[in-house]
Amino acid sequence: MFTIGQVASRTGVRVSAIRYYESRGLLPRPARIGGKRVYDGSIVERLAVIGLAKAAGFNLDEVRLALSHAGEGKPRAAWRTLAKTKRREIEAEMQRLMVTKYVLTKISACSCASLQECGRTFRDALSKRP
Repeated sequence: MFTIGQVASRTGVRVSAIRYYESRGLLPRPARIGGKRVYDGSIVERLAVIGLAKAAGFNLDEVRLALSHAGEGKPRAAWRTLAKTKRREIEAEMQRLMVTKYVLTKISACSCASLQECGRTFRDALSKRP
């Protein structure tokens, strides 16, 4: 059994984050001894999974959803479904960023003499897009 401070030391996760994860339902409510939270060793792996999921871009609601299926013995299917969705989101964001990069490149090469000329050039470019 570990205290919340010991868990924080072992995992590198701040005590406040551990409490927050509990309040958001990512971690089970710990037992209490003498009014202090105490955890079994599985908390270390669960926090590692939360850290991995956050690094993969999942938000806490998505992590909670996947973790909720872990108790049913079906974490693999939940992660697979969430990963497919997250990949689609990332691919769409990458496409948006590519367009942004292109526009920034064009803006940085702007040789317009006035704001009006710049606006006309931009409007004309938009009208030519398929």
